[in-house]
Amino acid sequence: MLKKASTLIGYTTMVAFLAVALLLMGMMLPFVPYQMKIVESGSMEPTIPTGSVIFISSAVSYTVGDVVTFQRSGEEEVTTHRIVEERIEEGKEVFLTQGDANDAVDTNPVFPAEISGKMWGHLPYLGYVLSFFRQPIGFLLLIGIPAVLIIHEQIGKIRAELRRQQIAIEEETNIADDV
Repeated sequence: MLKKASTLIGYTTMVAFLAVALLLMGMMLPFVPYQMKIVESGSMEPTIPTGSVIFISSAVSYTVGDVVTFQRSGEEEVTTHRIVEERIEEGKEVFLTQGDANDAVDTNPVFPAEISGKMWGHLPYLGYVLSFFRQPIGFLLLIGIPAVLIIHEQIGKIRAELRRQQIAIEEETNIADDV
C-alpha cells in the first residue's frame, strides 16, 4: 500500500512539474497562438488579481470594455488595462485605457499597433508559481525533483532485478547441491 501511495505521489509530482514546464515554455515560444503574461501589479484588481497568469491573443479589432495588453512605443513596460474609450486624434484611431483599480484614465492614449492582444482568460495566482520557477533555485527544483524521482524509481527496479537474479542463482545452486 505504501509503495502504491509513493508511486502515485511521484507520478502526480512529475505531472505537476511537467505542466509548469509546459506553461513556462508556452510563454517563450513564438509560434503559440496566444501569449501568457504574469500580472505584477494590482491595477486590474479585483478583476485580475496580482500574480495571475493572463492569456492574450491578437484580435482583428478592439472595442470599449476589452482588457488589452499593450506596450507603448519607446517604453519597456508592458501594461494590461481595460479600454474605456475610443477616439480619433489627428486622424488616427486611439484608445484610452484604465486599470479597474485606478481612479483615473491613463494619461497617454494607446495606438492599435501598440496592442499585443486581448485577454481571453486568466488563472489567479499561478504567476507566483511560474515566477518562482523562472528563478535559478526554482528552475533547479523543476528539473531536479523529477530527475531524483526518476532515478529513485530506476534504482528500485535495478534492486528488484538484482534480487530476482540472486534468488534464481540460489535456486540453481540448491538444485545442483541436491543432485
